[in-house]
Amino acid sequence: MCNTIANLIEASVNIEDNLNHGLRLTAEEEQFFNEHFQRYEMKKNTFLIQEGKKERYLYFIEKGIMRYWTTNIKLREITFWFSFSNEFANSYLSLMHDNPSAFNIQALCNSVVWRINTEDLSTIYEGSLNTNRIARIVLEDVFTRKIEREISLLKLSPEDRYKELIKYHKELIFTIPLKYLASYIGITPQALSRIRKRIY
Repeated sequence: MCNTIANLIEASVNIEDNLNHGLRLTAEEEQFFNEHFQRYEMKKNTFLIQEGKKERYLYFIEKGIMRYWTTNIKLREITFWFSFSNEFANSYLSLMHDNPSAFNIQALCNSVVWRINTEDLSTIYEGSLNTNRIARIVLEDVFTRKIEREISLLKLSPEDRYKELIKYHKELIFTIPLKYLASYIGITPQALSRIRKRIY
């Protein structure tokens, strides 16, 4: 039996939330999620959002890996974030402020995502305590990961940054091209290749 989007989100949030386990959606909330989230199968390299376009959706990744990237002043691609299965994804500042997205989000493999548009999202926010709790939990998780990444860039060696990354997503990391991982860690692909040889 296939999980509904309501069940997928509920399970994901309860894994992330260390302070308040046991979130349970009401029957009305489950129905709203199941009726308003749309399921899509994405091909590898398809974009969720492209730089310069306005974000209109919140996404939940049932299966797959998303790469967040932009280009620097030398027009070199810079990868600065990944989202994995059972995580939310979107261009948050674009969604909240109705501005063009400053970056791209692209599928690194064939993926399955669910999306809900901003109008429906606003509706459920206004009438659902649990949806607001979900938003808090997800944003706190992203904020924590961002701070940890910034600290690792300041304090850890490239090898230790790589080890931190594979600690949580080892089974998926090997599906990400080396050049994207190297960009995320802040080193060259050649340097990352040498790190991998030392570790494995």
